[in-house]
Amino acid sequence: MWWDLASRDVDATKKFYTELLGWKWHDLMSSPQGVFSQAQLGNKVVGGVYTYSEGMPLPEGPLNWVNAFWVDDAETAMDRAVEKGGSVIMPACDDPVSNGKKSLLLTPEGAPLVVWSGNKGVENEAWGEVGGVVWVEYYTRDVPGINDFVGHVFGSRYQRVDLTRPPVDGEDAEGEIGYEYHWLKIDDVEPDRGGMMEMDESWGDMPSHFMVYFRVEDCDASAAKAAELDGAVCVPPTNIPPGRFAVLNDPQGATFSIISLQPME
Repeated sequence: MWWDLASRDVDATKKFYTELLGWKWHDLMSSPQGVFSQAQLGNKVVGGVYTYSEGMPLPEGPLNWVNAFWVDDAETAMDRAVEKGGSVIMPACDDPVSNGKKSLLLTPEGAPLVVWSGNKGVENEAWGEVGGVVWVEYYTRDVPGINDFVGHVFGSRYQRVDLTRPPVDGEDAEGEIGYEYHWLKIDDVEPDRGGMMEMDESWGDMPSHFMVYFRVEDCDASAAKAAELDGAVCVPPTNIPPGRFAVLNDPQGATFSIISLQPME
């Protein structure tokens, strides 16, 4: 329901995403130490960017987009995560934005996520719109273990579906390639908001992680635009069943995906 990005240069981050995705900004909190700014499409909220300060409770590695999941009680969700092998980076604490609590956790594989409870008025409003978030994916080497973790923490599970895709460059295959996918099903939430894929040896030593997808009109044009803005194209525009996607880095190294959608058969 929310996405945050810590940035060492908030002004540069704002400029990149404004030019790439059309975001506008509203500073919610500002001090000599930094700013927390809300990204918007028109009057609809997308997520937030805030100033990184040394010593902040964040996972190791590059600063990246972190997904926040809505829960009834952040402390209970935190405890449940630990019971299933997760770990706590920031214990549940008061959050002035939601008038509730939030906690920064790691899955058993070390991927960061936030559990958040309080005023649901901060919920992402631009879901599925061009420029907004349209999908969240988790890449794992332990599908049963992560499904057990997610079910215990949130009460919802990923459900297996079998899909096909065209071969990509370098694959020695003819026709469509079948693969296993896992769709996150949440009661009373439409449309679906996320999925999970198993990582095989082709992923190398890349750690398990979440990936946020922003919707664009033209994947190829947006990937080219990101490169012009000093970002990086990590995975070039590629066709997949929902449309055409690419994996990008912003100029400070935060990774995200873009996708132009087409109707699913």
